[in-house]
Amino acid sequence: MNGTWTAWSHHTKDFWKSPRGTVISIEVLIVVAAIILLFMATFGSSHRQSRNFFIQEAVWGVYALSYSLLSYTLGSMQSSAVKSSMYPVWAASLNLLIGCADSITAYSIDDNNQIMTRMCQSSLCYVYAVLIFVAVSSGSGISIPTTIYLAVIAYWKSMHRLLAPRLASVSWNLNKVVADYMYEEHTRSGSSYDPTSMEGYHYLVDWPLHKSTLEARTSYAIRLTVDDAQVIDIERIWLCNGGSLSQEVRDTCLSFSLFHLLRRRFFGFACGESSQKKTHDFVFKGLLSNNKGGTKDYSRVFKVIDVELAFMYDFFFTKHAATYYEPKASAYWSLASACLTSITAYLAAAKITTAKHSSRMDGSLDLCTTNASPDLCTTKSDVVITFVILAFIALLEFVQLLFFWTTIWGRIFAKIGVSASHNCFYRQKLGQYSLVESVNYNPSPSVACTVVPVSRKYLRFTNLLESSAFDHNMHIYALSIRKRHGKPVELPAEVKEALVQSLHRTDGKLTNGKSSLVSNGAHHLLWACRHDMYSDLGRRCSQENENQTHIILVWHIATCYCEMATLRCLSPRPGGELKFNVDDVATKLFKYCVHLVVSAPKLLPGHHYDTSCVFDAVAVEAAQLLPGDKYEAMRSLPESSETSIFQKGVRLGKQLEEMEEGTRWKVLADFWAEMMLYVVPSDNVKEHIEYLANGGEFITHLWALLTHAGILQRRQKNVTDISGESSILVKAMKVDNNFLKMTKSKRLPKRNSESASLRDCAAVQIVDEDG
Repeated sequence: MNGTWTAWSHHTKDFWKSPRGTVISIEVLIVVAAIILLFMATFGSSHRQSRNFFIQEAVWGVYALSYSLLSYTLGSMQSSAVKSSMYPVWAASLNLLIGCADSITAYSIDDNNQIMTRMCQSSLCYVYAVLIFVAVSSGSGISIPTTIYLAVIAYWKSMHRLLAPRLASVSWNLNKVVADYMYEEHTRSGSSYDPTSMEGYHYLVDWPLHKSTLEARTSYAIRLTVDDAQVIDIERIWLCNGGSLSQEVRDTCLSFSLFHLLRRRFFGFACGESSQKKTHDFVFKGLLSNNKGGTKDYSRVFKVIDVELAFMYDFFFTKHAATYYEPKASAYWSLASACLTSITAYLAAAKITTAKHSSRMDGSLDLCTTNASPDLCTTKSDVVITFVILAFIALLEFVQLLFFWTTIWGRIFAKIGVSASHNCFYRQKLGQYSLVESVNYNPSPSVACTVVPVSRKYLRFTNLLESSAFDHNMHIYALSIRKRHGKPVELPAEVKEALVQSLHRTDGKLTNGKSSLVSNGAHHLLWACRHDMYSDLGRRCSQENENQTHIILVWHIATCYCEMATLRCLSPRPGGELKFNVDDVATKLFKYCVHLVVSAPKLLPGHHYDTSCVFDAVAVEAAQLLPGDKYEAMRSLPESSETSIFQKGVRLGKQLEEMEEGTRWKVLADFWAEMMLYVVPSDNVKEHIEYLANGGEFITHLWALLTHAGILQRRQKNVTDISGESSILVKAMKVDNNFLKMTKSKRLPKRNSESASLRDCAAVQIVDEDG
């Protein structure tokens, strides 16, 4: 038996060292590389619509392996002792295949900054391709010029694909044009505008990129140097052909225009229009206006934002934007690539049927040309592989060329009456997380941390670095609680409606729930929204940037308590079904907010590590205090002078429980809608775009909506308040000028002069606004 095994192993080793074994190993590499590159080109953008772990990791894996596998395969072909005459075609085909991956040019924002790395990797692949071509210059049966043309097209396609990350990372001039234009956009129509018909709204849709200039010695702004007729804006789209364009077409163009404004924020340019009342009215009286039936179409505004974010994703992570700005050249090269690969595939198919059969010394059946050298012979499998790869490339090129003109980019460029698809570009789901449901009773959680991560064990064993430099002492146990996510739920229309109504009710003046409590007459609950209830923490942050995790968790625990209390009072229906009379808005939003705390803390106000630390501490405390029946444990929790977040949440829950059930859930629904809007404003544009590539978060849609309403910060003054203050300050300045004139003439006014009164009045109003 041992002798048989030894003989078989020696035979296997000898086979893989033989010329035939070398060619087969290269064939396997070629097939694997082609499958991976085809998968990347076909499914590269699928991770945008899913948070599934396997989909995310599969796309990341093929993206990360693409250049490494390509260079390894080409290097193996170049260094192999026995070469197939199909090697030059394979080398050109694989380079062409990676250049055809239009659907993914970057997996993360940081990948767009690795331009030189990608250039070096691509150059290495082409060096290998040239060496292979020099080593194998004849005997393929496919003409040398055809192979050269194929390589040239592959080079152009790869370089064009590498330009997409450059456009996404250093297109400063493109975005400065938008920023400088929007500083003066409101002057183009004066005070006359109509947000319902978009008359007077000159937001850019399309303009000649090459016709702009920097005005030196004047405003130092980049201005367009074209006639207004060459600039397409929202007003022209809306009023085109007497307003006969369909609503879907106009909304697609509107999404594209808003995408320019949102992209400008990523490049760090200020939103010059945010302080204008016109901007506020664009959302509140335009996007959120009543339709012809007198009702608000809540789905329309989120559809506009959804398409806008789709443009945003394509710009940073695909080649569609690069194709849009050079459509003719892209179309020509794609057609040339598809036609040439089709011709080459035909030649490969013809070779299968016309080549002569010859038997090599190892007994394998080869297809050789009459003048082929002994070490340069093409097997039938080589030709079949070549034909299949080229056929798939030709099909991929044709499909991608047609697909571009059906995408939102192609529709905008063609300016045809084709609307955006009714399918959503991002998953319409809300992540869910319930702290009370996720914890298991453990009176000594620090002792229970028996499962220590391998990285921490390694640091402890090698004594290289103290592991506490990375995580606090409660992190390991809290990590097990973090992993117990609930199943994402469909985004209900009621949630969208509640958020829009909350935004309308406050007219854009965001508060962390206080306004909703006052409007519902729940003044006795205002203590749970005050930041000074955490004064014992020994630190105070500015009101604008203060972390909201404390308040979110207090209300989350209270809502969990109310949910369990309502479940206790359920009465089964005749058919055995339970009647769950709980507000859908409150139950979805309170779990979504804590889902953001756990999974996306960088999208929330405050430092993300502060957010994580607060959650970990509350999670550990909950595990210590919730044995068995969690509702009974919370209900029987004694009053304490301690100020922990968990105990405050239980106290708030008991206060809510005393309210009538319908009123209670109305208060909670309005609070969570208002809190959701309050945590939205953020300058962390990069993180929002990063999440677009990983399934997206609903908070990003709200962030884009508030941006276009001019709401960039929490506690931001309403534009009407700003204009009111401005008029008061202008009056004060005029009186101050008179005051200075009187001072020069030594006719000083009394202390209770009009100047002092106006200055005091302006100061009081500003202080009142700051709270």
